Amino acid sequence: MNFRKLSVTLAFLLVFFLGGFFFSNVSYAAEKIQLSFTTVFPQTHLHTVLNQMFADEIKKRTNGKVEITIYPVGTLTAPAKVYDAVVKGIADIGMSCPLWVAGRFPLSEIFEMPSDIPSSWVTTKTYKDLFDKFTFKEYEDVHILYLHGPGRNVITTKNTPINKPDDLKGLKFRTSGATVELVKAWGGVPRAMAMSEAYEALSKGVVDGNFAVPETLKGFKLAEPVKYLTIPPVSTSSCQFVAMNKKKWDSLPDDVKKVFTELSKVYAERQAYVWMYYDKVGLDYFKSLPGRQVIVIPKEKKGEWEKPAKVVFDKYIADKQAMGLPMKEYAKYFVERVAYHIERQPSEEQAVKWVETNLIKK
Repeated sequence: MNFRKLSVTLAFLLVFFLGGFFFSNVSYAAEKIQLSFTTVFPQTHLHTVLNQMFADEIKKRTNGKVEITIYPVGTLTAPAKVYDAVVKGIADIGMSCPLWVAGRFPLSEIFEMPSDIPSSWVTTKTYKDLFDKFTFKEYEDVHILYLHGPGRNVITTKNTPINKPDDLKGLKFRTSGATVELVKAWGGVPRAMAMSEAYEALSKGVVDGNFAVPETLKGFKLAEPVKYLTIPPVSTSSCQFVAMNKKKWDSLPDDVKKVFTELSKVYAERQAYVWMYYDKVGLDYFKSLPGRQVIVIPKEKKGEWEKPAKVVFDKYIADKQAMGLPMKEYAKYFVERVAYHIERQPSEEQAVKWVETNLIKK
């Protein structure tokens, strides 16, 4: 009889402990937050490596509560569809370039206008300042985690060295987005095409040159079909967003939101470091090839380039002002913040060292 009572007691305790274990795991599973993050870069690209670092740090700081799966370019959604994918919940988080969707992001388009922006760090800091000061209705469907972007575009040509705007006259340049207006203002003939088409177009003489960031010189091997590279005193840039689905953001616990917000401030600058690293690598690759020439336009020649560029910038302001946007104040603040951050930007060596230490030599 005592043996039967002992058996019943042990069975009860076993069920109790197993039940507790089962329900605790169900509770843990219910608390687990699984997120998808789609990006526009390949898996091996350092921007994607940085995205993974961001995901790993989110997981660590939330004690494993949040797990983010990174989806490199084309594995979850097409690059130009990233924003819509985030809005619709196809992806929880997305990183892409708003300017790939012409006309949809009018305030962000200012980064494709002529400016003094010299580096991705200045682009990134200025974009954040603008976003904090003005109402970006173009992003009202999502929650912005952080904003960043590359540095200035440079001019590369096959056969003609470019020392002044007149040297562009009649030459065909691969470009994209609103940057076509600046190429036209300088006298060039813009040919809008994807960067993936540029190598063949340059090699076959379909275009005479390219107008893009130095990163493409190695990333797309565009240093190979060209001989000359000109760094103009005025140029254009671009920009990128990292956004989360608004409903998903609203559903997150406050402690998780806090972690995302804190890390987003850090990773915006790290993203800028990656851009700076790639621009140096691209320029170094160009210089390593035989017979290549880098032309840096001196400051005293800035007026030659700035006068036609101002026409492009003023038209942008007028066009967006007609849409009801506060463009005069917005453009003035943009110019002020670019100048402010130029004086405070880190050295290229500092950015490269961080990337090599944390993303390459891990």
